[in-house]
Amino acid sequence: MGSNAYLYTLSFISMKISTCLFLLLSFSMFAQNKETISREEARINDKIKLSLPYTEFIERYRAADSTATPYAGETCSKSPDVKMVYYRGITFELDNGTLTFKAIDFSKKKHMYMSTSIDWFDHTTSLKSFTKNYPEESEFIEDYETVDGEALKRIILMPDDLAENYEWWFFFKDNKLKSIECHYICK
Repeated sequence: MGSNAYLYTLSFISMKISTCLFLLLSFSMFAQNKETISREEARINDKIKLSLPYTEFIERYRAADSTATPYAGETCSKSPDVKMVYYRGITFELDNGTLTFKAIDFSKKKHMYMSTSIDWFDHTTSLKSFTKNYPEESEFIEDYETVDGEALKRIILMPDDLAENYEWWFFFKDNKLKSIECHYICK
């Protein structure tokens, strides 16, 4: 094989490798939607996991503020023993010994916040800063009215794993974050 043919073959192989690397990087960047939140990674006040055994919760935080039977449509669980557990503005669903995060209301406790490795949210989070950090999802701001007639703005973020059956609902009132709900889609 002549030197030109050898150089052509090396160039061709190098170009194919570069193309494959570019495609792999492009696909991995496309697959990693930065406008998501991981339930496993998120914490309340950097301490409280969004899913934890009820016994662990009691050991660490002593007792809930209150518990209640869920109203119709508040849970996907079919268990008659499911309860809603309230703790400092946080709502958990207690089912089969496990607490699962449902919502946090920042208007109830101003010192609470929810954090991830790349962001955090509390009562000072403005609609403007949220739309700056989550521009694609913020294109779909919705007017939302609560059952009590309260007018809010809602932005929905998808979970980091699109196979999951929930969405993150962020509610804003007077351009400040009022609450975050982990809204489950019942199957």
